[in-house]
Amino acid sequence: MKKKIALLLSAVIILTSMMAACSNSPASQSSAQPTASGVKKIVIAAGRTFYQGPTTNIFVHGSTNVWQSLVMLNDKMEPEMRLAESVKPSQDGLTWTIKLRSGVTFHDGSTLTSDVAIMNLDRLYHWNSGSKAYDPAFENTGEFGKITKMTKVDDLSFTVTHEKAIPDFDLRLGYENSAMFAAASFDSKKAITTPYGTGPYKYESYDEKTETLTLAKFDKYWEGTPKLDKVIFRNIADATTRLSALQSGEVDVISDVGGILPQQAATVQGDNNLVMKQRLVSTVHYYFMNTNSGKLFSDVNMRKALSLCIDRDTIVKKLLKGYGETAKSVLSSAGATWLTDCGYSFDVKQAKELKEKAVGTGEVSCTILLNSSLLGRWPYQDTAAMVQAQLKEIGVNAQIETVDSATWSKRLKEGTYDIAPQPFTVSAGEPNYFFVRNVKTGGSNNAARSYGIKDAALDSLIDKVAIEPSKAERQKYYSEIQKLVKEKEYVIPLWYDVTLYAMNKRVQNFNLDVTFCPDLYKVSVG
Repeated sequence: MKKKIALLLSAVIILTSMMAACSNSPASQSSAQPTASGVKKIVIAAGRTFYQGPTTNIFVHGSTNVWQSLVMLNDKMEPEMRLAESVKPSQDGLTWTIKLRSGVTFHDGSTLTSDVAIMNLDRLYHWNSGSKAYDPAFENTGEFGKITKMTKVDDLSFTVTHEKAIPDFDLRLGYENSAMFAAASFDSKKAITTPYGTGPYKYESYDEKTETLTLAKFDKYWEGTPKLDKVIFRNIADATTRLSALQSGEVDVISDVGGILPQQAATVQGDNNLVMKQRLVSTVHYYFMNTNSGKLFSDVNMRKALSLCIDRDTIVKKLLKGYGETAKSVLSSAGATWLTDCGYSFDVKQAKELKEKAVGTGEVSCTILLNSSLLGRWPYQDTAAMVQAQLKEIGVNAQIETVDSATWSKRLKEGTYDIAPQPFTVSAGEPNYFFVRNVKTGGSNNAARSYGIKDAALDSLIDKVAIEPSKAERQKYYSEIQKLVKEKEYVIPLWYDVTLYAMNKRVQNFNLDVTFCPDLYKVSVG
C-alpha cells in the first residue's frame, strides 16, 4: 500500500509540474488563442496610443484599419488603388476623374458614393491642423494643390479640378489625405464623433484610463469576412514592460515604429515562441532646430557645426545594432526615386572651425529638448549624449532636457528650445509632403514648432515642383531642394528607420507596409 501511495504521489507531482510548466509558457498564455466563448482576438502593443480623438482629421491611427483611403502607397511608394478603382488626370492635367470601388459599405451600414467621397475630401482640404477644426476659409493647398471645384459625375465617379495642374495628385491622396468616413461620423462642425470607416475592423470603445482601444470585426467588409473577432490596441510606453508583456502572452504583437528596440532584438530572436520581423519604412529621424533670429542656430555655420558633430555611422552600428540606415538626405531611401546623396559627414575639427567662425572661441550653451514619449521607442537619449560629448569638444555646452509630450509641444510652439530630435514619416504624396510641412515658409510644422525657416529660393523650388508635369524634371527639382536644405542645414537628418516588430508564433500573416501599417484583414491566429 505504501508503495502504491508513493507511486501515486510521484504521478501527481509530475502532473503538477507539467501543468505549471504549461501555465508559464508564453505560447500557452497568448491571448491570441480563442476564448472559452470561441472569440478569436489579438492584443497589439505599441509605444503610444492609436486613439487620436475628435480634434484630429482621422480620429484613430491608420494602423487600426478602421478607416481606409482612396489610394495607398505600395512598397516603392507608388500609388496603389484602395477604395478608388482608378484616379486619372485629364489631358491638360487640371482635372482628375476618380472612380470608386462599388459595393463598399461603411460601419454604420451606409454606402460609399461620390457624394460621400466629395464631402470627405472637402473636409480634409479645409481641415486646419493648427486650429484642429474644419475651417471653410482654410485651404490645404500645400498638400492637395489649389482645388477649384469637385463635381459628381455619377454615384461612383466624380472629378477634382485644380487651378494649376498637379501631376502627382494620385499620390497626394494616399493615407489620411483621402480617409473615407460615413456621413454619420461627423457632428455639425465636421468633427468625428464616431469613426464609421470602411475597414475590416470597426471602432468599439476606448478606455482613456488604460489607453486601450477595442475594435470589433466588420462582417460586411468589402473584401470578405475578417478572420479575427476582436483586435485590441494597448499603449505600453516603457520598452521593457512592452517586451515582457509579449513574452508572457499578455499581448500577442508589438507593432509600430519603435515598438521593439534594437537592443531587444537578440532577446526576441532567442525566444522560440516569438517571431521578429523588420522592414525599412518611410520614417526618418531628424534634429530640427530653432533657427529664429537671436537663437544660436540662426547662424548657418552653427547648424553646419552641429551636423558635423553627429557620427551617423556609429549611431547606426552601435546604438541601433545595425537596424537602421545612415541618412544621406532629409528624404528616406524608401522613396529611392527621389533620393539624392547629399554627402553628410562627421568631422569634429571642421565643426570647431565653423563654430569659432560663428560665435568665437568662448563656450556657448544650447538645449537639446527631448520628448519623453519618444524615449521608449528610439535611442534619442543615447544619441543626445553622443552629440553632447562632441559639441563639448568644439566649445558648445549642450544641456539635455527631457519633458513630457504636452510640455515638449508647448516649448516648440513658444520657441523656448534650440534642438528638438523627432521623427517624420512621408505617408502620402511625393517628397513635397515633407517639404511643404517642414521647410516651406509658413508650413504647418515650420510655423507650429518655431523652426524659423524662411527661404524664398527654397519656397520657389517647392512651388515649381508641385506643378511640374515631367517626372524627370521633378526629380531635378527635388535634387536641388535636398541640396539646398543640406547647404543651409535647415533640417539635419540622422538615420532612416528600419522598424522591428514581433509577435507570438500563433499570429499569422502580420506584416507592416512602408508606412508601418498592418493589413489586419489578412491576420489570423493558429
